[in-house]
Amino acid sequence: MKKQHLPEKVCEYCQRSYTWRKKWERCWDEVRYCSERCKREAKKYKPSENKSVHTIDQHKKSNV
Repeated sequence: MKKQHLPEKVCEYCQRSYTWRKKWERCWDEVRYCSERCKREAKKYKPSENKSVHTIDQHKKSNV
């Protein structure tokens, strides 16, 4: 397969396009990020439902 005909996706974190790589051959459907860095950063800043509820509850208590 020529490089110009490789499938492409858009990274969910940085919104840049990236192309298929041989190491993703078996898991291409699950690949969501262009790099390990984007994967780490997305995980780091992904808001947790429990965490946000806890923060809101603490804020309400401190204003009382």
